Amino acid sequence: MTTVRYLGKHFAKHVVCIIALVMAVLSSAHAQQDTLASVVLRTVLDPRPESALVEFWIMKRSSAWQHVATATLRIGVPTMQNANGLDSSRHTFTYEPGTSQLAPLGPYQQSGRTAYHIQTDIIDGYASVMMICPDSVDQCIRLMSIGDSLCIGRFRLATRDGSQISDTLAYATDTRLLALSYKRSSDSVTTTAIGSHVWYLRHDNVPMGSYVVFTTSDPPRDSCTAQFTLRGEYAGNLQVRLGFDVTDEHCYYGYWFERALVDRRDPTVYAFAARPLLSYAQDASLLSCQCLAPQTRDGYLDPVEYRREQYAYRLMGLRRPEYGGDTIAIDTVVIRIGTPIISNAVLLENPFASTTTVQFNIDDRLVLTAEAYDVGGRRIATLVDPDGNPIRNVVYERGQRYRARLDASSIAAQGLVNIVLVGVPVDEKSGLEQSRVILKGQILR
Repeated sequence: MTTVRYLGKHFAKHVVCIIALVMAVLSSAHAQQDTLASVVLRTVLDPRPESALVEFWIMKRSSAWQHVATATLRIGVPTMQNANGLDSSRHTFTYEPGTSQLAPLGPYQQSGRTAYHIQTDIIDGYASVMMICPDSVDQCIRLMSIGDSLCIGRFRLATRDGSQISDTLAYATDTRLLALSYKRSSDSVTTTAIGSHVWYLRHDNVPMGSYVVFTTSDPPRDSCTAQFTLRGEYAGNLQVRLGFDVTDEHCYYGYWFERALVDRRDPTVYAFAARPLLSYAQDASLLSCQCLAPQTRDGYLDPVEYRREQYAYRLMGLRRPEYGGDTIAIDTVVIRIGTPIISNAVLLENPFASTTTVQFNIDDRLVLTAEAYDVGGRRIATLVDPDGNPIRNVVYERGQRYRARLDASSIAAQGLVNIVLVGVPVDEKSGLEQSRVILKGQILR
């Protein structure tokens, strides 16, 4: 009996030790779960007063959490909670496609429960995001290391009537409306998937309960720091081509161009005047997209009156009312209107026996005459274009590598000839020549 009592005490002692060990393991596992994850509500800069952009990020805080599973996250506008919050008849809450690192399927798409789904709605005054995970842990995303983060997605909250909405958003005050779960691929105590627990551990979602920290970031600071680059060039035919680049234009409502003729006596003082047709009031392409993405605008043509002068152009912008509604002088560029000239003229065959070709460029629209003279100044031929038409008072547009042919087969004598190209601007009222090119050629028989 004594031996039996001793063995009983000895067995009881071992049982106590085993229970203590199991409790220690469970306590350790529980300690690991003090904070399993952080879910961050991050406000993204949205220039539109009628909408707000937010992102949900989830960060791994413990090795006990393994695979991303389901979630229900609700947010609201604190300033509206006293007025029953958000209303689906007045507000919309939508997912921005392509912003989630879960690569979720779109609405009504089926994949046999092997992909993530994201659904949004407005319920009981809150904007709600419901994330549904694949059925099996094998298709679920796993964050490997503590500190790794993943974007659940970006979402837009907007008003249906264009009224303003605050960028300051917050989680639902009732924490029961916030839920998160995860999937485990092994037993939480023995670290192996055993027995009847296999289906539960690998396919059901384990609630994370109070082991999630929900935090919010402050709305980003907004400022009008857009960088503009105004471009301008003479496009020929007394027209200036204008355009500009901008890094972002969320502060602006629209733009217009102003012009000044540069005073030769004081070229630093400009008397700008608006160009009515180059304004957002007349041209919708000069309205701002009111977005953060870089923009390029080009191809605005403005007719000018004078050659051999300089014109200054100024880009003006009107800021949106919530950014002060000010008129801003953005950038200025000066453009010189030159004299149309014939350039890069060259004889392609010289000396020549009977014919030769002249190749030349026209720097602006002009009326061209091309003729050949002997050394005594007597006109001996008129050059022709590639179609055989005489080039005498013919309008040429701005262009390169024009060609004119001289046929000297009817000229009996050999010797030097002068090939003369004379250009007069189409709009030159005096009719006086503005560009002359003389090429010397030699006829050899």
